[in-house]
Amino acid sequence: MPFKLVKRQGKIAVIGSLIAGTAVLHFMVPTGPPSWSWLHVLAQKLYYVPVLMAAYCFGVRGGLLAASAATVFFLTHFLMDRGVDPVRQAEQLGEIGSIWVIAAAAMFLFNRDRCALEETQKAQEETLTVLASSLELREHETALHSSRVRDYTLLLARRMGLENGEIHDQLRAGAYFHDVGKIGLPDSILLKGEGLSEEEWKAVRLHPESGAALIGKMSFLDEAREMVRSHHEKFDGTGYPTGLAGEGIPVGARIFAVADVLDALTTDRPYRPASSFREAADVIAKERATHFDPAVVDAFFEIPFRDWAEAALRNGVTLREA
Repeated sequence: MPFKLVKRQGKIAVIGSLIAGTAVLHFMVPTGPPSWSWLHVLAQKLYYVPVLMAAYCFGVRGGLLAASAATVFFLTHFLMDRGVDPVRQAEQLGEIGSIWVIAAAAMFLFNRDRCALEETQKAQEETLTVLASSLELREHETALHSSRVRDYTLLLARRMGLENGEIHDQLRAGAYFHDVGKIGLPDSILLKGEGLSEEEWKAVRLHPESGAALIGKMSFLDEAREMVRSHHEKFDGTGYPTGLAGEGIPVGARIFAVADVLDALTTDRPYRPASSFREAADVIAKERATHFDPAVVDAFFEIPFRDWAEAALRNGVTLREA
């Protein structure tokens, strides 16, 4: 199950448990005896905690759902205690109103902060997009490479069931920005193609770390950053920069590896013409469990050629099937 989805379900479970636990405490503590009044008041106040958490984690919808659940429990308790004196009943009704006032204020403030954060994130992504685009202007033979690899990666991810919104966004960003670290390479290396010297290869092999550093401390791109850092790792551990192997490689990087090789083989390069899709597929099949994750290769062969061809055509390339 995707990590982000697990985190989301975990948050829902925590919030739901807090509401249920608060309700149990609220129902168990007697309303009447003065010696228990402090605990009963505390139980009422505890409803604020899951409501605030839901508004923070899930926005307006989460806040409304949590406040509604708290209101149902609170009203049930109120109806069960109808014999209590009218002053205390009025206080309980006031507590219900307080829950909604706090929920509304929290939803407004958290939503405003979220909008500001999204604007900042958008500006940061646009900066990285400019860098990626400027790299493609320098590498004329790989124009739109990042866009094609992004769409191929998302095709594979959908086939593998990774359709959650957050996972989708991380894969999209990681695939598009994968080569952004090459922006620091001189043209004498970047445009040379094959025949690099050992020193030149050392410089090229630094680009995953450089790309991850460019993405830097953008917390909303944590998984994309690890994908950029690991996109040249191989399933058998012979890749770079750190020699990760198997499931130690982030899943996004394992998916990306197949998409990247597909595009590299099916586009023209100065040192060779483009291969057909079937020729590229044969190469990918041969490197199953060495270069590539077997699960990703299996997903690759489950996707019709038509889907690959449409993704390529959107990004400037016509795939030959055979």
